[in-house]
Amino acid sequence: MSSAVNAQVEKVVALLQGRVPADAIVTEPAALAAVGRVWNAQLTARPAVAVRCRTTADVQAAVRAARSAAMPLSVLGGGHDWAGGAILDGGLLVDLREMRQVTIAGDVATVAGGANVSDVLDAARPHGYAAAVGTVGSVGFTGLTLGGGYGTLIGVVGLGVDNLLSAEVVLADGRVVTADPRHEPDLFWALRGGGGNFGVVTELRTRLHPLATVTTGMIAFPFDQAQSVLRGWRDLMASAADALDVMFGVMDTPVGKVLFTAPTWAGDPASAAEQLESVRALGKPVIDDVGQRALADVVHALDDIFPYGGNYHLGSRIVPGLSDDAIDAFLQSADAMPATCALNVHHSHGAATRVATTETAYTYRDEHLLVEVLGCWPAGDGAAESAWVQDTEHRLDAHALVGGWANLMAPGDHRVKDAYGINTDRLLAVKAHYDPDDVFTAIPLPE
Repeated sequence: MSSAVNAQVEKVVALLQGRVPADAIVTEPAALAAVGRVWNAQLTARPAVAVRCRTTADVQAAVRAARSAAMPLSVLGGGHDWAGGAILDGGLLVDLREMRQVTIAGDVATVAGGANVSDVLDAARPHGYAAAVGTVGSVGFTGLTLGGGYGTLIGVVGLGVDNLLSAEVVLADGRVVTADPRHEPDLFWALRGGGGNFGVVTELRTRLHPLATVTTGMIAFPFDQAQSVLRGWRDLMASAADALDVMFGVMDTPVGKVLFTAPTWAGDPASAAEQLESVRALGKPVIDDVGQRALADVVHALDDIFPYGGNYHLGSRIVPGLSDDAIDAFLQSADAMPATCALNVHHSHGAATRVATTETAYTYRDEHLLVEVLGCWPAGDGAAESAWVQDTEHRLDAHALVGGWANLMAPGDHRVKDAYGINTDRLLAVKAHYDPDDVFTAIPLPE
Protein backbone atom coordinates (compact mmCIF):
# COMPACT_ATOMS: atom_id res chain seq x y z
CA MET A 1 0.00 0.00 0.00
CA SER A 2 1.44 3.39 -0.98
CA SER A 3 2.20 6.10 1.55
CA ALA A 4 -0.56 8.24 0.05
CA VAL A 5 -3.14 5.49 0.56
CA ASN A 6 -1.81 4.86 4.08
CA ALA A 7 -2.35 8.53 4.86
CA GLN A 8 -5.91 8.33 3.49
CA VAL A 9 -6.62 5.25 5.62
CA GLU A 10 -5.32 6.97 8.75
CA LYS A 11 -7.51 9.98 8.06
CA VAL A 12 -10.57 7.84 7.36
CA VAL A 13 -10.09 5.84 10.56
CA ALA A 14 -9.69 9.03 12.59
CA LEU A 15 -12.88 10.45 11.08
CA LEU A 16 -14.81 7.25 11.76
CA GLN A 17 -13.73 6.81 15.37
CA GLY A 18 -16.61 7.58 17.68
CA ARG A 19 -19.04 7.71 14.76
CA VAL A 20 -19.27 3.98 14.06
CA PRO A 21 -18.60 1.00 16.35
CA ALA A 22 -14.89 0.19 16.57
CA ASP A 23 -15.43 -3.36 15.28
CA ALA A 24 -17.10 -1.98 12.15
CA ILE A 25 -13.81 -0.53 10.86
CA VAL A 26 -11.69 -3.07 8.96
CA THR A 27 -8.07 -2.29 8.06
CA GLU A 28 -6.12 -5.51 8.78
CA PRO A 29 -5.06 -7.15 5.47
CA ALA A 30 -6.36 -10.65 6.18
CA ALA A 31 -9.71 -9.26 7.33
CA LEU A 32 -9.91 -7.03 4.25
CA ALA A 33 -9.25 -10.05 2.04
CA ALA A 34 -12.15 -11.86 3.71
CA VAL A 35 -14.45 -8.86 3.33
CA GLY A 36 -13.46 -8.58 -0.32
CA ARG A 37 -14.54 -12.11 -1.23
CA VAL A 38 -17.65 -11.86 -3.35
CA TRP A 39 -19.78 -14.20 -5.44
CA ASN A 40 -17.37 -14.16 -8.38
CA ALA A 41 -13.96 -15.50 -7.34
CA GLN A 42 -12.42 -13.91 -10.44
CA LEU A 43 -12.60 -10.53 -8.73
CA THR A 44 -9.44 -9.85 -6.75
CA ALA A 45 -9.65 -6.12 -5.95
CA ARG A 46 -9.12 -5.30 -2.29
CA PRO A 47 -10.25 -2.18 -0.43
CA ALA A 48 -7.82 -0.26 1.77
CA VAL A 49 -10.47 0.08 4.46
CA ALA A 50 -13.98 -1.29 4.90
CA VAL A 51 -16.86 -0.25 7.09
CA ARG A 52 -19.27 -3.00 8.11
CA CYS A 53 -22.38 -0.88 8.28
CA ARG A 54 -25.29 -1.84 10.52
CA THR A 55 -27.30 1.38 10.38
CA THR A 56 -27.96 4.25 8.03
CA ALA A 57 -25.89 6.44 10.36
CA ASP A 58 -22.93 4.12 9.80
CA VAL A 59 -23.32 4.57 6.05
CA GLN A 60 -23.46 8.34 6.43
CA ALA A 61 -20.26 8.33 8.47
CA ALA A 62 -18.48 6.10 5.95
CA VAL A 63 -19.48 8.25 2.98
CA ARG A 64 -18.47 11.48 4.70
CA ALA A 65 -15.13 10.04 5.84
CA ALA A 66 -14.27 8.82 2.33
CA ARG A 67 -15.14 12.19 0.82
CA SER A 68 -13.15 14.11 3.43
CA ALA A 69 -10.10 11.90 2.85
CA ALA A 70 -10.50 12.05 -0.96
CA MET A 71 -10.65 8.27 -1.01
CA PRO A 72 -12.71 6.52 -3.71
CA LEU A 73 -15.59 4.52 -2.34
CA SER A 74 -17.72 1.62 -3.46
CA VAL A 75 -20.80 -0.09 -2.09
CA LEU A 76 -21.34 -3.81 -1.58
CA GLY A 77 -24.96 -4.83 -1.08
CA GLY A 78 -26.02 -8.46 -1.34
CA GLY A 79 -22.55 -9.54 -2.45
CA HIS A 80 -23.45 -10.90 -5.89
CA ASP A 81 -21.10 -8.59 -7.73
CA TRP A 82 -19.80 -10.14 -10.94
CA ALA A 83 -18.01 -7.37 -12.85
CA GLY A 84 -16.04 -5.72 -10.04
CA GLY A 85 -17.93 -2.47 -9.48
CA ALA A 86 -18.62 -3.20 -5.81
CA ILE A 87 -14.99 -3.18 -4.67
CA LEU A 88 -12.26 -0.75 -5.66
CA ASP A 89 -8.55 -1.42 -5.12
CA GLY A 90 -7.31 0.94 -2.44
CA GLY A 91 -10.74 2.44 -1.80
CA LEU A 92 -13.21 2.54 1.05
CA LEU A 93 -15.81 -0.22 0.96
CA VAL A 94 -19.26 0.55 2.32
CA ASP A 95 -20.29 -3.00 3.23
CA LEU A 96 -24.06 -3.40 3.70
CA ARG A 97 -24.11 -7.17 4.19
CA GLU A 98 -24.99 -6.89 7.89
CA MET A 99 -28.04 -4.79 6.99
CA ARG A 100 -30.37 -7.64 6.02
CA GLN A 101 -33.54 -6.87 7.96
CA VAL A 102 -36.87 -7.41 6.21
CA THR A 103 -40.15 -6.25 7.78
CA ILE A 104 -43.56 -7.19 6.40
CA ALA A 105 -46.62 -4.96 6.91
CA GLY A 106 -49.61 -6.03 4.87
CA ASP A 107 -48.59 -6.19 1.23
CA VAL A 108 -45.43 -4.11 1.67
CA ALA A 109 -41.92 -5.26 2.56
CA THR A 110 -39.37 -2.86 4.02
CA VAL A 111 -35.97 -4.22 2.99
CA ALA A 112 -32.54 -3.19 4.26
CA GLY A 113 -29.86 -2.53 1.66
CA GLY A 114 -27.86 -5.72 2.20
CA ALA A 115 -30.73 -8.22 2.06
CA ASN A 116 -30.80 -10.79 -0.70
CA VAL A 117 -33.70 -12.31 -2.63
CA SER A 118 -34.06 -15.24 -0.23
CA ASP A 119 -34.19 -12.90 2.78
CA VAL A 120 -37.20 -11.16 1.25
CA LEU A 121 -39.04 -14.30 0.11
CA ASP A 122 -38.42 -16.08 3.42
CA ALA A 123 -39.85 -13.13 5.34
CA ALA A 124 -42.88 -12.77 3.06
CA ARG A 125 -43.78 -16.47 2.80
CA PRO A 126 -45.43 -16.87 6.25
CA HIS A 127 -47.74 -14.01 5.31
CA GLY A 128 -48.71 -15.67 2.02
CA TYR A 129 -46.81 -13.16 -0.12
CA ALA A 130 -43.94 -13.03 -2.58
CA ALA A 131 -42.02 -10.18 -4.19
CA ALA A 132 -41.00 -9.45 -7.76
CA VAL A 133 -37.67 -11.27 -7.68
CA GLY A 134 -35.22 -13.09 -9.89
CA THR A 135 -34.42 -16.78 -9.99
CA VAL A 136 -31.40 -17.10 -7.66
CA GLY A 137 -31.75 -16.50 -3.93
CA SER A 138 -28.28 -15.14 -3.21
CA VAL A 139 -28.67 -12.12 -5.51
CA GLY A 140 -28.87 -8.82 -3.65
CA PHE A 141 -32.49 -7.64 -3.61
CA THR A 142 -31.67 -3.93 -3.86
CA GLY A 143 -29.33 -4.29 -6.83
CA LEU A 144 -31.76 -6.61 -8.61
CA THR A 145 -34.66 -4.22 -8.06
CA LEU A 146 -32.89 -1.00 -9.02
CA GLY A 147 -31.35 -2.52 -12.14
CA GLY A 148 -34.65 -3.72 -13.58
CA GLY A 149 -35.62 -6.94 -11.86
CA TYR A 150 -36.59 -9.79 -14.19
CA GLY A 151 -38.35 -12.74 -12.58
CA THR A 152 -40.83 -15.55 -13.05
CA LEU A 153 -43.81 -13.42 -11.91
CA ILE A 154 -43.05 -10.73 -14.50
CA GLY A 155 -46.23 -11.26 -16.54
CA VAL A 156 -48.54 -10.51 -13.60
CA VAL A 157 -46.50 -8.18 -11.37
CA GLY A 158 -44.04 -6.55 -13.78
CA LEU A 159 -40.37 -5.83 -13.18
CA GLY A 160 -38.78 -5.19 -9.82
CA VAL A 161 -38.64 -1.46 -10.59
CA ASP A 162 -42.39 -1.46 -11.14
CA ASN A 163 -42.94 -2.61 -7.55
CA LEU A 164 -40.62 -0.14 -5.83
CA LEU A 165 -42.59 2.18 -3.54
CA SER A 166 -39.81 4.24 -1.96
CA ALA A 167 -36.09 4.25 -1.23
CA GLU A 168 -33.98 5.71 1.56
CA VAL A 169 -30.78 7.04 0.01
CA VAL A 170 -27.54 8.37 1.53
CA LEU A 171 -26.25 10.97 -0.93
CA ALA A 172 -22.63 11.82 -1.70
CA ASP A 173 -22.62 14.64 0.87
CA GLY A 174 -23.90 12.30 3.58
CA ARG A 175 -27.46 13.61 3.64
CA VAL A 176 -30.32 11.11 3.83
CA VAL A 177 -33.35 11.54 1.59
CA THR A 178 -36.41 9.44 0.92
CA ALA A 179 -37.33 9.11 -2.74
CA ASP A 180 -40.87 8.25 -3.74
CA PRO A 181 -43.47 9.62 -6.18
CA ARG A 182 -44.02 12.75 -4.03
CA HIS A 183 -40.57 13.30 -2.50
CA GLU A 184 -37.48 13.61 -4.70
CA PRO A 185 -39.53 12.35 -7.68
CA ASP A 186 -36.69 12.72 -10.20
CA LEU A 187 -34.41 10.62 -8.02
CA PHE A 188 -37.15 8.03 -7.59
CA TRP A 189 -37.58 7.87 -11.36
CA ALA A 190 -33.83 7.46 -11.93
CA LEU A 191 -33.34 4.77 -9.30
CA ARG A 192 -35.79 2.55 -11.17
CA GLY A 193 -33.36 1.29 -13.78
CA GLY A 194 -30.41 3.59 -13.13
CA GLY A 195 -29.42 1.56 -10.08
CA GLY A 196 -27.20 2.72 -7.26
CA ASN A 197 -25.50 5.47 -9.25
CA PHE A 198 -26.97 8.28 -7.16
CA GLY A 199 -26.23 7.29 -3.59
CA VAL A 200 -26.32 4.36 -1.17
CA VAL A 201 -29.79 2.82 -0.96
CA THR A 202 -29.95 1.76 2.68
CA GLU A 203 -33.59 0.72 2.67
CA LEU A 204 -36.43 0.31 0.21
CA ARG A 205 -40.10 -0.48 0.32
CA THR A 206 -41.52 -2.86 -2.26
CA ARG A 207 -44.99 -4.09 -3.08
CA LEU A 208 -45.77 -7.75 -2.32
CA HIS A 209 -48.20 -10.11 -4.04
CA PRO A 210 -50.26 -13.08 -2.74
CA LEU A 211 -48.20 -15.57 -4.73
CA ALA A 212 -46.00 -17.27 -2.14
CA THR A 213 -46.87 -20.62 -3.75
CA VAL A 214 -47.05 -21.17 -7.50
CA THR A 215 -47.03 -24.10 -9.89
CA THR A 216 -43.52 -24.34 -11.25
CA GLY A 217 -40.58 -26.61 -11.99
CA MET A 218 -38.65 -27.89 -14.97
CA ILE A 219 -39.68 -29.60 -18.18
CA ALA A 220 -36.63 -30.42 -20.30
CA PHE A 221 -36.26 -31.90 -23.76
CA PRO A 222 -33.39 -33.65 -25.54
CA PHE A 223 -31.15 -31.20 -27.33
CA ASP A 224 -31.97 -32.73 -30.72
CA GLN A 225 -35.56 -31.51 -30.22
CA ALA A 226 -34.44 -27.97 -29.36
CA GLN A 227 -35.30 -26.28 -32.63
CA SER A 228 -38.84 -27.62 -32.79
CA VAL A 229 -39.39 -26.92 -29.08
CA LEU A 230 -38.32 -23.30 -29.48
CA ARG A 231 -40.56 -22.78 -32.47
CA GLY A 232 -43.38 -24.30 -30.46
CA TRP A 233 -42.52 -22.02 -27.52
CA ARG A 234 -42.81 -19.04 -29.86
CA ASP A 235 -46.29 -20.11 -30.97
CA LEU A 236 -47.41 -20.95 -27.45
CA MET A 237 -46.36 -17.64 -25.93
CA ALA A 238 -47.97 -15.62 -28.71
CA SER A 239 -51.36 -16.30 -27.13
CA ALA A 240 -50.46 -17.32 -23.57
CA ALA A 241 -52.02 -15.77 -20.49
CA ASP A 242 -49.95 -13.25 -18.53
CA ALA A 243 -49.83 -15.69 -15.62
CA LEU A 244 -47.83 -18.24 -17.63
CA ASP A 245 -44.11 -17.49 -17.66
CA VAL A 246 -41.84 -19.94 -19.45
CA MET A 247 -38.15 -19.28 -19.06
CA PHE A 248 -35.99 -21.50 -21.22
CA GLY A 249 -32.36 -22.27 -21.81
CA VAL A 250 -29.70 -24.88 -22.30
CA MET A 251 -27.61 -26.74 -19.76
CA ASP A 252 -25.80 -30.02 -19.26
CA THR A 253 -27.52 -32.58 -17.03
CA PRO A 254 -26.95 -36.23 -16.07
CA VAL A 255 -29.13 -37.16 -19.07
CA GLY A 256 -27.04 -35.00 -21.42
CA LYS A 257 -27.40 -31.52 -22.86
CA VAL A 258 -31.03 -30.41 -22.76
CA LEU A 259 -33.24 -27.56 -23.87
CA PHE A 260 -34.98 -26.84 -20.59
CA THR A 261 -38.11 -24.88 -19.87
CA ALA A 262 -38.90 -23.51 -16.42
CA PRO A 263 -42.65 -22.84 -16.55
CA THR A 264 -44.38 -20.93 -13.77
CA TRP A 265 -48.14 -20.64 -13.55
CA ALA A 266 -49.17 -17.79 -11.23
CA GLY A 267 -52.86 -17.86 -12.03
CA ASP A 268 -55.85 -19.89 -10.85
CA PRO A 269 -54.48 -23.20 -9.48
CA ALA A 270 -57.42 -25.03 -11.07
CA SER A 271 -55.95 -24.19 -14.50
CA ALA A 272 -52.39 -25.20 -13.66
CA ALA A 273 -52.53 -28.72 -15.11
CA GLU A 274 -53.84 -27.48 -18.46
CA GLN A 275 -51.24 -24.71 -18.64
CA LEU A 276 -48.32 -26.99 -17.82
CA GLU A 277 -49.54 -29.59 -20.28
CA SER A 278 -49.23 -27.01 -23.07
CA VAL A 279 -45.52 -26.73 -22.25
CA ARG A 280 -45.04 -30.46 -21.89
CA ALA A 281 -46.56 -30.93 -25.36
CA LEU A 282 -43.74 -28.95 -27.01
CA GLY A 283 -41.73 -32.18 -27.33
CA LYS A 284 -40.94 -35.44 -25.56
CA PRO A 285 -39.58 -34.51 -22.12
CA VAL A 286 -36.63 -36.28 -20.55
CA ILE A 287 -37.07 -34.32 -17.31
CA ASP A 288 -40.56 -33.54 -16.01
CA ASP A 289 -40.64 -32.12 -12.52
CA VAL A 290 -43.39 -29.59 -11.84
CA GLY A 291 -45.75 -29.02 -8.98
CA GLN A 292 -47.01 -26.51 -6.45
CA ARG A 293 -43.99 -25.01 -4.73
CA ALA A 294 -43.08 -22.06 -2.58
CA LEU A 295 -41.23 -19.50 -4.68
CA ALA A 296 -38.75 -19.16 -1.80
CA ASP A 297 -37.80 -22.84 -2.08
CA VAL A 298 -37.35 -22.58 -5.84
CA VAL A 299 -34.82 -19.76 -5.66
CA HIS A 300 -32.98 -21.45 -2.78
CA ALA A 301 -32.50 -24.54 -4.93
CA LEU A 302 -30.82 -22.58 -7.72
CA ASP A 303 -28.16 -21.20 -5.37
CA ASP A 304 -26.39 -24.57 -5.59
CA ILE A 305 -26.16 -24.33 -9.38
CA PHE A 306 -24.41 -20.94 -9.26
CA PRO A 307 -22.59 -21.11 -5.90
CA TYR A 308 -20.99 -18.25 -4.03
CA GLY A 309 -17.27 -18.10 -4.66
CA GLY A 310 -17.36 -19.74 -8.09
CA ASN A 311 -15.64 -18.44 -11.22
CA TYR A 312 -17.92 -16.49 -13.55
CA HIS A 313 -17.92 -14.48 -16.75
CA LEU A 314 -21.39 -13.22 -17.57
CA GLY A 315 -22.88 -11.65 -20.65
CA SER A 316 -26.29 -10.80 -22.04
CA ARG A 317 -28.21 -9.64 -25.05
CA ILE A 318 -31.79 -8.42 -25.45
CA VAL A 319 -33.56 -9.77 -28.52
CA PRO A 320 -37.03 -8.67 -29.62
CA GLY A 321 -38.26 -12.18 -30.34
CA LEU A 322 -37.46 -15.68 -31.56
CA SER A 323 -37.11 -15.40 -35.31
CA ASP A 324 -35.93 -18.53 -37.10
CA ASP A 325 -32.50 -16.92 -37.55
CA ALA A 326 -32.32 -16.02 -33.85
CA ILE A 327 -33.18 -19.61 -32.94
CA ASP A 328 -30.38 -20.84 -35.20
CA ALA A 329 -27.87 -18.45 -33.64
CA PHE A 330 -28.95 -19.41 -30.13
CA LEU A 331 -28.63 -23.11 -30.86
CA GLN A 332 -25.22 -22.69 -32.51
CA SER A 333 -23.96 -21.19 -29.28
CA ALA A 334 -25.73 -23.86 -27.24
CA ASP A 335 -24.10 -26.57 -29.32
CA ALA A 336 -20.64 -25.09 -28.63
CA MET A 337 -21.35 -24.47 -24.94
CA PRO A 338 -18.81 -25.89 -22.44
CA ALA A 339 -20.31 -28.38 -20.03
CA THR A 340 -20.13 -26.09 -16.97
CA CYS A 341 -21.81 -23.12 -18.66
CA ALA A 342 -25.46 -22.28 -19.26
CA LEU A 343 -27.85 -20.14 -21.25
CA ASN A 344 -30.94 -18.69 -19.53
CA VAL A 345 -33.63 -16.72 -21.33
CA HIS A 346 -36.17 -14.51 -19.54
CA HIS A 347 -39.36 -13.48 -21.34
CA SER A 348 -40.54 -9.92 -20.65
CA HIS A 349 -44.27 -9.92 -21.27
CA GLY A 350 -47.63 -9.02 -19.79
CA ALA A 351 -47.57 -6.45 -16.97
CA ALA A 352 -43.95 -5.46 -17.64
CA THR A 353 -44.86 -4.30 -21.14
CA ARG A 354 -47.78 -2.12 -20.02
CA VAL A 355 -45.58 0.53 -18.43
CA ALA A 356 -44.70 3.56 -20.54
CA THR A 357 -41.06 3.73 -21.68
CA THR A 358 -40.56 7.04 -19.88
CA GLU A 359 -42.30 5.99 -16.65
CA THR A 360 -39.04 4.59 -15.24
CA ALA A 361 -35.41 4.89 -16.27
CA TYR A 362 -35.53 1.27 -17.43
CA THR A 363 -36.38 1.61 -21.08
CA TYR A 364 -37.06 -1.88 -22.52
CA ARG A 365 -40.84 -2.02 -22.33
CA ASP A 366 -41.81 -3.84 -25.50
CA GLU A 367 -42.05 -7.61 -25.31
CA HIS A 368 -38.57 -9.10 -25.53
CA LEU A 369 -36.20 -11.85 -24.46
CA LEU A 370 -33.26 -11.29 -22.13
CA VAL A 371 -30.57 -13.85 -22.92
CA GLU A 372 -28.18 -14.45 -20.01
CA VAL A 373 -24.90 -16.00 -21.10
CA LEU A 374 -23.37 -17.71 -18.07
CA GLY A 375 -19.73 -18.69 -18.24
CA CYS A 376 -18.90 -20.80 -15.18
CA TRP A 377 -15.90 -22.99 -14.32
CA PRO A 378 -14.78 -24.71 -11.12
CA ALA A 379 -11.03 -24.31 -11.61
CA GLY A 380 -8.43 -23.13 -14.12
CA ASP A 381 -8.17 -19.92 -16.06
CA GLY A 382 -11.61 -20.10 -17.68
CA ALA A 383 -10.21 -19.14 -21.08
CA ALA A 384 -12.49 -21.50 -23.02
CA GLU A 385 -15.57 -20.51 -21.05
CA SER A 386 -14.89 -16.78 -21.37
CA ALA A 387 -14.25 -17.13 -25.09
CA TRP A 388 -17.58 -18.94 -25.45
CA VAL A 389 -19.39 -16.07 -23.64
CA GLN A 390 -17.85 -13.52 -25.98
CA ASP A 391 -18.55 -15.63 -29.08
CA THR A 392 -22.17 -16.04 -28.01
CA GLU A 393 -22.63 -12.31 -27.50
CA HIS A 394 -21.15 -11.58 -30.91
CA ARG A 395 -23.31 -14.25 -32.55
CA LEU A 396 -26.46 -12.75 -31.02
CA ASP A 397 -25.53 -9.17 -31.93
CA ALA A 398 -27.13 -9.51 -35.36
CA HIS A 399 -30.49 -10.27 -33.70
CA ALA A 400 -30.26 -8.03 -30.62
CA LEU A 401 -31.65 -4.62 -29.75
CA VAL A 402 -29.14 -1.80 -29.32
CA GLY A 403 -27.92 -1.24 -25.79
CA GLY A 404 -28.82 -3.88 -23.25
CA TRP A 405 -29.29 -4.61 -19.57
CA ALA A 406 -26.83 -2.49 -17.62
CA ASN A 407 -26.81 -4.93 -14.66
CA LEU A 408 -24.95 -7.38 -16.89
CA MET A 409 -22.55 -4.90 -18.46
CA ALA A 410 -18.96 -4.61 -17.37
CA PRO A 411 -17.38 -1.17 -16.92
CA GLY A 412 -16.36 0.17 -20.31
CA ASP A 413 -18.98 -1.82 -22.25
CA HIS A 414 -19.65 0.22 -25.41
CA ARG A 415 -23.35 -0.75 -25.40
CA VAL A 416 -24.08 1.44 -22.40
CA LYS A 417 -24.39 4.51 -24.66
CA ASP A 418 -27.61 3.02 -26.02
CA ALA A 419 -28.87 1.23 -22.90
CA TYR A 420 -31.27 3.96 -21.77
CA GLY A 421 -32.60 5.19 -25.11
CA ILE A 422 -34.88 8.20 -24.88
CA ASN A 423 -34.37 8.27 -21.10
CA THR A 424 -30.64 8.99 -21.35
CA ASP A 425 -30.67 12.79 -21.13
CA ARG A 426 -33.01 12.86 -18.16
CA LEU A 427 -31.01 10.15 -16.38
CA LEU A 428 -27.75 12.04 -16.81
CA ALA A 429 -29.38 15.25 -15.60
CA VAL A 430 -30.49 13.52 -12.41
CA LYS A 431 -26.98 12.11 -11.99
CA ALA A 432 -25.46 15.58 -12.39
CA HIS A 433 -27.84 16.98 -9.77
CA TYR A 434 -27.48 14.30 -7.09
CA ASP A 435 -23.92 13.09 -7.68
CA PRO A 436 -22.03 15.74 -9.70
CA ASP A 437 -18.63 14.37 -8.65
CA ASP A 438 -19.46 10.84 -9.85
CA VAL A 439 -18.86 9.26 -6.45
CA PHE A 440 -21.19 6.32 -7.11
CA THR A 441 -20.70 4.03 -10.11
CA ALA A 442 -22.80 0.97 -9.32
CA ILE A 443 -23.69 0.09 -12.93
CA PRO A 444 -22.48 1.68 -16.17
CA LEU A 445 -24.13 4.93 -17.27
CA PRO A 446 -23.59 6.70 -20.60
CA GLU A 447 -20.89 9.36 -20.65
